[in-house]
Amino acid sequence: MTEPHLARNLRALCNYTTSISDACRSMGINRQQFTKYLNGASRPSPRNMRRICDHFGVEEDELLVPHGRFAEMVALRPRARRLIRALGPAAPQIDRMFNQSADSLKPYCGYYFYYYHTPSRPGMIRRSLLRISEYKGIFYTRLNERIQPEESPLGRSHFVRYIGVAVFLDGRIFIIDHNARDLRSLSQTVLFTTQTGEIEVLTGMTLGVQGRTARAPFAARVFLEYLGPRTDTRAAMRRTGIFGAEGADPPRHVSRMLASNGTEPQMLTALELPV
Repeated sequence: MTEPHLARNLRALCNYTTSISDACRSMGINRQQFTKYLNGASRPSPRNMRRICDHFGVEEDELLVPHGRFAEMVALRPRARRLIRALGPAAPQIDRMFNQSADSLKPYCGYYFYYYHTPSRPGMIRRSLLRISEYKGIFYTRLNERIQPEESPLGRSHFVRYIGVAVFLDGRIFIIDHNARDLRSLSQTVLFTTQTGEIEVLTGMTLGVQGRTARAPFAARVFLEYLGPRTDTRAAMRRTGIFGAEGADPPRHVSRMLASNGTEPQMLTALELPV
């Protein structure tokens, strides 16, 4: 007798196929034998179990969980499979990037003040709060920006959150994120990593789109001040916003970098050509 939930979970997976016969041909499993699995009369051999898992994109232990929980899990899988198909041959390469960067990114988990010259207020510096965290081998980012009353059309302070993922490739940290609320654009940040082993300041470049109506692309240098693996987030958020060069009051080394406008431009903005 097979496990109580296996047959029912297999039948649920078959609802996502064009036909059971097609699935059997793809897996290389005899249709009559697979029917026994669906009826609970037989348990797949280890080899056939692997074929089933590979075909449907599940793990063996997932196939054995109670059916209600399994149904919730697989309901999300078709979208993931469509994304994997869209990535095509890039999918395994991207997966390898995440796996290979795991150990290198762990020391960079924690909180940072994120500084850059904002394109919406020329000459002003925006300070935001960035967190890099890890969950099941994937590194996620969360960037919180405080919009002050003078920036808001409604004249009141509020927060904007950007969420994304980070990978470590060839001595650089790559972050791709998006506005968690409106999904109107993607942003990318590339950071130089520390050479000394002690994280204090990270520098790099961000590429994004202005939040104003014009939605103009821009690129700006960024400077990250490491706050530690933990911090008082409420106190840190109170220090975020847009400031003049003096009002931001960053550490001296960050202040020097932010003020170095001389030979190297801090920001590039795109101009839309008239039609």
